[in-house]
Amino acid sequence: MVDHVVWDWNGTLLADVHVVVDATAASLAAVGVDAEIDLQRYRSTFRRPLRTFYEDIVGRSVDDAEWARVNAVFGEHYLGREPALPLADGALDALERFADAGFGQSVLSMLGHDELHATLGRRGLHDWFVRVDGDHHRDGRSKAAALAEHLDVLGLEPARVVLVGDTLDDAAATAAVGSACVLVAEHSTHHARDLRTVAPAVDTLPEAVEHVLALRRSAPSST
Repeated sequence: MVDHVVWDWNGTLLADVHVVVDATAASLAAVGVDAEIDLQRYRSTFRRPLRTFYEDIVGRSVDDAEWARVNAVFGEHYLGREPALPLADGALDALERFADAGFGQSVLSMLGHDELHATLGRRGLHDWFVRVDGDHHRDGRSKAAALAEHLDVLGLEPARVVLVGDTLDDAAATAAVGSACVLVAEHSTHHARDLRTVAPAVDTLPEAVEHVLALRRSAPSST
């Protein structure tokens, strides 16, 4: 039976996709690319690795110096606006409902570890979670490897875990370790139709809560 929720942060609990798009446009301008990019185009183009995503928009290769500049400007733009970003609609209610239902909750994000703790701290959210893991070493590891380590440290059986996220990477990570997944499209960098090709996907966070609670209700009895 599912009894623990692993939360993604950016685009799932934090409503930041529009700032991500704006920061992308700013970072492109910093290397002389005046690209028209809105959420629709971003979602239609976005893929990993990120450098390839940028090269698709630019229409040519991006050299190392340009890539360093892109990352610096993106980070400056995003971090400057992040403190004012709202949580996704229904985020606090979701945390409360899962806690009331007896779920353990943790956060796993590929945001830098220190930045993740800082953004949660600004919003007073740490007490909801038994563990918070960002990218500790900025070593380029996959979300799947990070999830496997996260669950191992917590001593959790993957089959008892559901990840609530918003990207194809989140779905791939849960498939790799054997956990359940539900994806939320509202603030995703992907189109909802693309999310639905890899995992159950809903439009909003409250719908994700209902999906997770339904997983528990549909679990076979052990008696």
